Amino acid sequence: MRKTKLRLLVLPAICLAIAAAFSQGAAIARGSAGSHDGPWNPDHIDQLPPDVRNEVLHSCPGHVQATHYFATYLDHAQRIRLHFENLRCDGEPVGKRGDSCLHEEFVAFGAHHHPMKRYYAPCND
Repeated sequence: MRKTKLRLLVLPAICLAIAAAFSQGAAIARGSAGSHDGPWNPDHIDQLPPDVRNEVLHSCPGHVQATHYFATYLDHAQRIRLHFENLRCDGEPVGKRGDSCLHEEFVAFGAHHHPMKRYYAPCND
């Protein structure tokens, strides 16, 4: 009798553990497949605030691509710094002058971002 009760308790526990292991593996597989993002991707431009995106697209009317670090957000996203060494326009690098690269900063005023600084600084800073 005691063995029967033990089996009745252990069997569901084993089934739950197996089900949990399979569902966790499926979630990891789905999550990793959806998060793949190539290093040069036009989506990194599309995700910018509209004012900033329009400035970038105006400076590069062709096919534009950027890396993850093209835009960095500072002061709780009130300031956006663009690193043009991480931007390609029609497949070509943009904004490089010797060992320095173009940087632009935008600051949020209300619902809009306005250009504040444009300067050359060390690349990949």
